[in-house]
Amino acid sequence: MALDSPQSGVIPLSQAIDHYFELALYLLVLTGFATLASTGGLDLSSIVLTGIALAIRGYLLAKRRQFVISERWTTPLSIAYFVFFAADYFLLSRSFLPTTVHLALFGVVVRMFSLRRERDHVTLAILAFLMVLASAVLTVDSIFLFSFAAFMMMAVGTFVLMDMRRSVHAAS
Repeated sequence: MALDSPQSGVIPLSQAIDHYFELALYLLVLTGFATLASTGGLDLSSIVLTGIALAIRGYLLAKRRQFVISERWTTPLSIAYFVFFAADYFLLSRSFLPTTVHLALFGVVVRMFSLRRERDHVTLAILAFLMVLASAVLTVDSIFLFSFAAFMMMAVGTFVLMDMRRSVHAAS
């Protein structure tokens, strides 16, 4: 068959759905971060560091390459961040909301580069929603309405692809 030959350039359906799902999840996180950054409530270092991490993830997705932080490193990184969380709360930000936003941004960056299981994808989608929720608290500007509408459209597409991905993996 021509469809099964490696010469034909046809991508199997499960791989195509996986790729589009990864892309949609990335765009969901990017939309959530853009919504949060547009509020003006983030400090410059958070915008730059998270923006660099998102750009690297976007580049890897465009090149169809994988970079995964090993499980050996994610746990110590998370524990180290909770120590930083305390320092951020008591010394740097001195407020609960910015400190929690920094925690969510750290979670997004680490989870973006450590996607292994289905729950990691769901966690990343939840963190994207938390960024939008934080931006709702930080702004009363009308730009939030448009950002929220774009986020909701990306969320619908992402969750449709997530369901398609689950169905394809369950069928095979």
